Amino acid sequence: MAPFVPQHTSYGQSKIVLFGGLITTEFLEPPPGRCALMRQHYRHDIEGPIPENLRKLIDSPNRPKGPPVHFHPFQTEYFSVEEGMMGIERNGVITTITPESGEVSAKPGTLHRFFIHPDSKTMTIYISVSDAGLDYQLDRCFFENWYGYWHDALLYGNGVSFLQLLSIWDAGDAYFAAPAWVPFRLTVGYWTQIALGRWLGGMLGYRPFFREYTTDWDYAVAKMKNSFFQRHLANEAYKSEAVWEDQVKLCSGPKPANADFESLTLDIHQEAQAEEIQYLGG
Repeated sequence: MAPFVPQHTSYGQSKIVLFGGLITTEFLEPPPGRCALMRQHYRHDIEGPIPENLRKLIDSPNRPKGPPVHFHPFQTEYFSVEEGMMGIERNGVITTITPESGEVSAKPGTLHRFFIHPDSKTMTIYISVSDAGLDYQLDRCFFENWYGYWHDALLYGNGVSFLQLLSIWDAGDAYFAAPAWVPFRLTVGYWTQIALGRWLGGMLGYRPFFREYTTDWDYAVAKMKNSFFQRHLANEAYKSEAVWEDQVKLCSGPKPANADFESLTLDIHQEAQAEEIQYLGG
């Protein structure tokens, strides 16, 4: 499968609505010691007439209700519920979290997932993450790109690409464990994902960040430049682009002339010529 191309633009937005409102993410200022804070609202369904592709997704087993089981080697992820009920699975044990539960966490190395509880019509939660000071970690860059990709891949693509998923999640300190029968399954899963997502994926053109989704693009470029396998994906010519006012100034001079080769760069249609003559004649 060819490297992914985004289908919508969401950078520069503090509030991002995905899947027609099934998931709404609001980025907030993180408290000291944490590198990201989000307020998320989940629904099971969308009322009223909706596009066919969204209805098909909602009625399918792939309906977005939370991420798959994963672990973070270096960061702690924190959850609290504002409204409704959240289900969280940690190392195979599922717990129901309510507003009265307070803040719960998934420590580094904990296999976990969270989801809107089946008995909760809606769910509003806060998610924050410890700051590990890494180039690739759970932060706003990661969340913007994961949710943007997830939305476009399920609604407008052929589903989630294995290599693209590994590339984006590797950039967010998020990894999938090897099967339970594999010794040292977390370590094996970690290095397998780096080898496939970062190294192989990088060489094949799979990028972890996309300009269309990323608010702090300079930060994302700096992250990719620090990987030998991804630095060729970190283009920087955009920094030299002239602002619109300067582009207007560059266009204020006379039209260049080049001997016999300029005639067909003018509009020679008769009506256009008549309008030009009338304009010049006042």
